[in-house]
Amino acid sequence: MQNEFDPPDGEGGQTEAIDTVVMLPTDTTATDIANGCREAALTFINESKRWGKAELGMWLTGAYAALTRHGAKEADQVWPVPLLRDIDARLIDRIMESARTEIFETLSLISKDGSASFVLRALIAGTVIRCEDGQREPAWAPTGQATRLADRVLSLFAVDYLARPGDYETELTLCRQCETVAFDGIAKMRGCSHGLQQSALAPRRRSTIPYPPLGA
Repeated sequence: MQNEFDPPDGEGGQTEAIDTVVMLPTDTTATDIANGCREAALTFINESKRWGKAELGMWLTGAYAALTRHGAKEADQVWPVPLLRDIDARLIDRIMESARTEIFETLSLISKDGSASFVLRALIAGTVIRCEDGQREPAWAPTGQATRLADRVLSLFAVDYLARPGDYETELTLCRQCETVAFDGIAKMRGCSHGLQQSALAPRRRSTIPYPPLGA
């Protein structure tokens, strides 16, 4: 499978799914991983409309990379973050727009008919792996094996879903008018999340990512 960031003649591939249990650091719990995945995924879906190459690179090498380290074993080949500076900015914009649309439509299926098939696809593809925390409790983590941007973000949502599926039934709120995704039970009951535009989730500047790009 070709990485969407690669040049047209580039070659890519998907490593085999990981099928052994990975141990998380002793001070890291399943809730910690789920919280980080939800925050990083919401940051992308709600803020990337205002991003360029720099902001996407910061997200990939910061929040996303930090989370995928938990699910990556030393012997596994994890897809490296692409050199975005070598890719046309208009292509990056199209990739991000396409990813947002796919992610939004995928999450919409949960509200529409309860379908969360994207979670099963992530497990089969090996972009999400079962782990155990320091107390030997079950957990899940993204592996970094996804090659498409949409799959990278959906792997984060999948980890969060596996940790607390009930939130996706009672709190997941999608607003097509403002293209916002949030977990807000009150907004879900209202059937509208326009008020989220004034919430802490709404971007107040071009980027709110605190991570500097690695190797910059």
